[in-house]
Amino acid sequence: MFNLAEELPRWRGLSVLDCPGGPGSLSALLRAEGCEVTAVDPLYDLEPAELERRALIDLDHAMAVLAGSHDIRPDFSLEDCRQEHLEALREFLADRRAHPDRYVTASLPDLPFADGSFDLVLCGHLLFSYAPLADGGLMDGAGLDLAWHRRALAELCRVSRREVRLYPAHTIALEARRHPYAEALLAERPAVWQGRFVPSRYDQGHRGSNEALHLERRAS
Repeated sequence: MFNLAEELPRWRGLSVLDCPGGPGSLSALLRAEGCEVTAVDPLYDLEPAELERRALIDLDHAMAVLAGSHDIRPDFSLEDCRQEHLEALREFLADRRAHPDRYVTASLPDLPFADGSFDLVLCGHLLFSYAPLADGGLMDGAGLDLAWHRRALAELCRVSRREVRLYPAHTIALEARRHPYAEALLAERPAVWQGRFVPSRYDQGHRGSNEALHLERRAS
């Protein structure tokens, strides 16, 4: 989702933050490629068995919601999606057992790291996705509003000394479009950061826009 496969030589040996890491395999995959990865998520306060149980319940719920959704293409395989998430969960559990100190209980918009702690900060499936339904997100209610997004992005930028990447930067809909919060945050970014929307090959089952938002700190 972050277009890292072709860029891995650039990031090997450097520090990466996965925020939120969730029960996903991104940290494990990047660690296997030689990156120094730290993941944060409020879920990491749970014991491994309880976290696994919760993750499986959440996956079943998500698959049920997708099965009844009008926002997914008819050709999108829910079974393939489910199996990919199960494999990611297995890789996550194994990596967390092997590197427990690299999984930190924390959440946006307050991270327990010093300024510029990481070369690359990755944020997947949180910003924009959990905005209110009326604004192109998933939440049928208040959700995470634009003010929260401003605080969260400022915090991600604070702990990064080089780059921040956010995915998805589009609305959660069958005919996805660039998320209005993403456009607002890019327009408001501090002068020290340059930003752009980058097409992604990650398939969430939508049509239309499929982009990440990349921010890069300008050289001083």
